[in-house]
Amino acid sequence: MRRPETELLFAGEERLERAGVPGLRYFRRGNSDCPLVIFLPGGVHLARICYGDPFSNRADFLDYWLEQKGMGILALSYPTDHPSIGAIVPELTIAGWANWIASVTSDVIRETPHRPVVVVMWSMAGRSVAAVNKALQAHGIDAACFLSLAASPPLAGLNFVKPGGDPLTPNGLWTGGVYVDGFLPSLAYQNQINEHTILDEGSYVKHYRCNTPVMLRGTPQRFSARGSFWNFEQAHDDMRASSFCDFPLTATISPTDRSDDGHALGDRVNWNFFNIQMIRAHARAIDFDAERWSGLRALTQTLPSRLSRDVVGGHFFFVGARGAEETAHHIAELYSDIRDLRAEIKELLE
Repeated sequence: MRRPETELLFAGEERLERAGVPGLRYFRRGNSDCPLVIFLPGGVHLARICYGDPFSNRADFLDYWLEQKGMGILALSYPTDHPSIGAIVPELTIAGWANWIASVTSDVIRETPHRPVVVVMWSMAGRSVAAVNKALQAHGIDAACFLSLAASPPLAGLNFVKPGGDPLTPNGLWTGGVYVDGFLPSLAYQNQINEHTILDEGSYVKHYRCNTPVMLRGTPQRFSARGSFWNFEQAHDDMRASSFCDFPLTATISPTDRSDDGHALGDRVNWNFFNIQMIRAHARAIDFDAERWSGLRALTQTLPSRLSRDVVGGHFFFVGARGAEETAHHIAELYSDIRDLRAEIKELLE
């Protein structure tokens, strides 16, 4: 593990190492009676995408609007060669990253152990949903809900990978592949919606973009000390992709623009698949009477509408004051709705 020269950290940021895994956390406590939002970033991005930088308008970022609702935030960035972290860990797996997330979260809520935790996953972070839920539970944390912000669930084939694998840096990190070409146009669309420049290209590339340990993508492209290799089974097991009992109930906040068609069209259906499989896994050993079985069927049919919201924009729909405020509103609303829904499911499954 090599640590290059590091840049000055922004207010609220701290480099942490747990179980040999380094990372960057941003923490704002908020009201201890309100939920703590854990924000997990997507590929080739720091978690700064949800809280901003000192040179931008704070109201253009999700953290500002969560603060208006009393919510705290713990935004966690994986190890990368970006100067803010300066840690190159190309062999990092989803399981290793999930354990780091759970350890840091456990440290933060130690003084308020009953505080609700809401896990918000953007883009690539959705691949780690079951692993993160399992790791949090191992640390005694029952997250109140998980929310997808244009996040990809651990379904094979959703993420594009070049035949033979995407190119990596000499240090073995993923640089974004074909997705990179869409990031600046997507941010430009947010500028257009908000009628001002949220992030100029230089600031975005310097303070937000980074390279990613390739195995966090959950694709068959893997990496070890011997270099890049291909293994579907390892990727599947690392994501816990068919360990349905480990999945949490997950709601979706999706973009509307065609530029992010995979999420705009597919998130509601894709995540509902895992919600149903999770309920099936927990219901399997129960002897239902006719009335309770009918109630469970009726409830599952309402899940897509109860657990999904849309925000105008593309893949960065939560960047810019307009989308950030609406996204914060949906997070608060879905947290409340999922709390009620979990109680309904528990009553039917007991």
